[in-house]
Amino acid sequence: MTLQNNDLKVFDLAALLGISLTLLAAFYFQLAWGELPCAFCNLIRVSLMIFGGGLLLNLWLGFNPWNYVLSAVGALICSLISLLFLFVKAPPDSVPTGSAVFGLHMYSWTFIVGTAAGMYCVFMLAFHAMRPSSEASEMLPSNGALKSKSKPIIAGLFIFLVGANVLSAFLQNGFDHFRAGGQQHYRMLYDGDIMKP
Repeated sequence: MTLQNNDLKVFDLAALLGISLTLLAAFYFQLAWGELPCAFCNLIRVSLMIFGGGLLLNLWLGFNPWNYVLSAVGALICSLISLLFLFVKAPPDSVPTGSAVFGLHMYSWTFIVGTAAGMYCVFMLAFHAMRPSSEASEMLPSNGALKSKSKPIIAGLFIFLVGANVLSAFLQNGFDHFRAGGQQHYRMLYDGDIMKP
């Protein structure tokens, strides 16, 4: 049984929704719990946005293997930065950063998400390679599933989250480089009062 073109695009749409929910969860911890992202966290968010960007290109412009390569690069960067973060927090005297979700901290979850995202790209490339040549030549989306209301909503959510992350990183760091962990305020909104968080 081979997957149809429509099924593969639904998978891409679901994966883009998953990445959007991951970025939304990061914003929840940032805004509701006051846990500002560190330099590693900001870079992990950028890599997730790169992964989602490749999926978005596939959904709007049609399948192209280079879009999955772009997504795979984002997934690999996410996985490697998260693994580096895990190594930094591995020593017994190291204090974990951020809140734990189901016993794992966010950098552990992003390692799992990044690794799974990389595997997703490999499998999707394999599934596309198994399609008949006549179907593989169809580059533009023309099926009913992608004309549904969910596609622009999910794509719009992802694009909104990309813009929100860019704004958040700018408010937090300004034109300076990303700061290490422990930052307590948005640099561009800080008036110098040390009593404020």
